[in-house]
Amino acid sequence: MDSTDGISMDREQLEAYKLEISTFGNIPISSRNCGIGCIFCKVSTDPVLHRYPKIPDISLDDLYLGFTYVKPQVKYVRLGAGVLVAPHTDPYLHPLIYDFIKRTSEYFPDKFVTTVTTGAYIDEHKLEFLSSLSNFAIDLSLVTMQQEREQIIPRSTRDRVSHILRFAPLNKVTLMFTGSLSSLKSDLSLLQDIGVFDRSKEILVRRIEYTKFSQTNLNSVSLASIAGYKDCVRYLKEEHPEVVFTVPYLSDEFRGGSNEYFIDANTRISNLKTRILSDRQDYFDLICPESSYSYFTKAFFDLDGVTTHLVRNNLYGGSISVAGLLNIPDIVSQVSTSDVRGVIVIPSEMVNCDGCDILGNPIQGLEASFNRKVWIA
Repeated sequence: MDSTDGISMDREQLEAYKLEISTFGNIPISSRNCGIGCIFCKVSTDPVLHRYPKIPDISLDDLYLGFTYVKPQVKYVRLGAGVLVAPHTDPYLHPLIYDFIKRTSEYFPDKFVTTVTTGAYIDEHKLEFLSSLSNFAIDLSLVTMQQEREQIIPRSTRDRVSHILRFAPLNKVTLMFTGSLSSLKSDLSLLQDIGVFDRSKEILVRRIEYTKFSQTNLNSVSLASIAGYKDCVRYLKEEHPEVVFTVPYLSDEFRGGSNEYFIDANTRISNLKTRILSDRQDYFDLICPESSYSYFTKAFFDLDGVTTHLVRNNLYGGSISVAGLLNIPDIVSQVSTSDVRGVIVIPSEMVNCDGCDILGNPIQGLEASFNRKVWIA
């Protein structure tokens, strides 16, 4: 089938395509293997990703169909790799990517359009064209430009990325903390010297996580990142308060920079307390991932009838602690039915647009397992 004419996907692929867009706001455009060799890549080992079909290079008709699944409240429309569908690819492998970007920016003039990429396949001659689009910019996964780069990204296209850093329209530039504070300082100095701090909307520093499905050579890098991350955050708060950093746990040592994690948590706690106090139920059982358990336990300590339950992520293991990867089997295996007395409250991140967890289990299954009502909050 011609890549520019008609719907190119079968029914299973279309359902996955719709799910990704409706749940995450990403428009996956191809399942091509990027071939860069990042040690983060788990596309061939992650059993959750295997639940979803690969998709072909989507057609123009597919793209416009995808537009209809984008929720009105979404502020960003991302073209390229999805969270679950067509993950770990690069949007610039698609032969129509520049036309797609233009059409998406025109279709959504009041939204911001971006592509998440390592920059390896961006045509440097197209940077002027991309810069001409007022509501488009690149989310660049830079990782690092120091000596560790080729260890993490074997085919790193260092020269091309250097050019992109200087001349591309940039929305976000993401650095990975490798465990070396001196490397991070050098990366930040580089970005300052070439004007990226002024031209991009956000500089983000991430802790490197690992799972039981990760490539073996990722684990040592991740463990070094985790071990030194508190020092990394302390440095950023003191020397670069404008830089955003990821928050693995809601604790005071990770306050600072962008507090969106804490703002969101506090808003959620406030709304949930209001809902609980207005409801006639006597007991409420809050399901919490490791990232928020202590914070929520402290917040609800003085509210009678509320119990928090810690659920570790056994599905992925490793250092994974986020709410979005919570799942019903982990909850059922770790929370005793005898310990649940009232309404079960689960975080909204663990539920997709079809009302299912990341494994495709409907939330009604959780209600049946505990014979309790479930709130999504």
